[in-house]
Amino acid sequence: MTRFVEEERISIGTFKALGYSNRDLSLKFVLFSASASLLGVGIGAAGGYTFLPKLIFEAYAANSTISNCQLLFNWKILALTIVIALACTTGAALFVLKRDLADKPASLLLPKPPKNGSRILLERFKPLWSRMSFNYKVTMRNLFRYKSRAFMTIFGVAGCCGLLVMGFGIQDSLSGISQVEYSRIITYDLIAVKKNALTSKQQSKLDDSLSSSAVKKHTAVRYEQLTKKAGQDKSDQSISLIVPSSSQALSGYISLNSRASGKKLTLKDDGAVISEKLAKLLGAKVGSYIKLKDSDGSWHKIKVTGICEMYIGHYVFMNKAAYKKFFDKKASANAQLITLKPGQSLAKYSRKLMKSGAIQGINQNTSNKQTIDNIMGSLNRVMIILIGMATLLALVVIYNLSNINVEERIRELSTIKVLGFFDNETTLYIYRETIILSVIGILCGYLLGIGLHSFIITSLPPDNAMFDPAMKASNFMYSALIPAVITALVALVMHKKIKSVNMLDALKSVD
Repeated sequence: MTRFVEEERISIGTFKALGYSNRDLSLKFVLFSASASLLGVGIGAAGGYTFLPKLIFEAYAANSTISNCQLLFNWKILALTIVIALACTTGAALFVLKRDLADKPASLLLPKPPKNGSRILLERFKPLWSRMSFNYKVTMRNLFRYKSRAFMTIFGVAGCCGLLVMGFGIQDSLSGISQVEYSRIITYDLIAVKKNALTSKQQSKLDDSLSSSAVKKHTAVRYEQLTKKAGQDKSDQSISLIVPSSSQALSGYISLNSRASGKKLTLKDDGAVISEKLAKLLGAKVGSYIKLKDSDGSWHKIKVTGICEMYIGHYVFMNKAAYKKFFDKKASANAQLITLKPGQSLAKYSRKLMKSGAIQGINQNTSNKQTIDNIMGSLNRVMIILIGMATLLALVVIYNLSNINVEERIRELSTIKVLGFFDNETTLYIYRETIILSVIGILCGYLLGIGLHSFIITSLPPDNAMFDPAMKASNFMYSALIPAVITALVALVMHKKIKSVNMLDALKSVD
């Protein structure tokens, strides 16, 4: 809208010369600006209340049985959107209009003169300034000369790049979580929890099942479910306690490593190793104590001696000596960690275990892995939508600002063209600024994207899961490549536009 007001300076001067008051002219531009803003809000609201919700819902529900998306309308959100839109468009137009209305009609009837050049801060660094070529000196002066346009370009590109870094970063954090969890960290296939008292027949059937040809290996452990109220809603968190016969026996089924240091963790006699997400929920660190409740309602104060990498679920691992210390009883084995041979049916073997009558519950990793993959696949679709919208934002911002830059400086371009600049040199004369500002915007976008990614990765997962906070180097490369490609494509369009302009007519336009 500010661009529209600037283009209508001559019209404003004409109306003022004909006797129109400032109030009448302000009302005219307010009505036009408000009408355009409301039309834009209406189009956006139509898409925001219909198309986008369906698109995001279908992405979330693609790997689930959820269906029948219900579209709801919220007047409060629409009203807030209208207020923000009017403030950003009509408010900005009124700000520029107030300045123009203060001028005399004779001044308004002439095109707005270009800004005067002046010395810039960079010129004080003489060793650097003296080594710069003429073209780059002009570019640096123009960057400081058109500060508002420079900041708009930086903010626009930074916003786009920040969203791209966040989107690609979340994809990095989601990709392969289940593969890492159930291939590198947890390598057993299922946990089979025995009943409290087994008959000799049930025990015999269980032993036969464990020694069958389908089983690659198994180990006896103590398995309990502990609870603790934690998280934002202070809900009961289910925590799996596993006490192996020895640390060496556990290492073949669960890899206990610190994600921060990469070091392998051992089970000590004076404490327990807990999963990373549980440590975050409880605010626990190595050396601190946590209180957990068992199935009988008794509380146990446990020292934390290590925090292990774990993305799904809450776990506590301790050896028999630590269990005896904190639970005041012997850690008798009541479950089996079982790994099947490749190609064996987990469902078929689980049914065989249940038929033995010795098992009261089975936890299969494949079902957990499938659930996680479904959720991650849905979130990935949403991230693709986000990345697409960020790319569209970059295209709109870079094209509009480049177009305004060319339109407002057409006489300047005409002058240097008449002085002997070739078409390529004329385009680079003005577009070199856009390239520099885009690079600055990309670097600022990196910082913005890292902050957004950290916030989303922390707040998005449920209380019993966490995402990998690490970001791949390719994320930053793709996030910079998309704005760079858009900038290059827009440069080709602007180059064609500059070539097609009749420079002599442009120079005579003031007359």
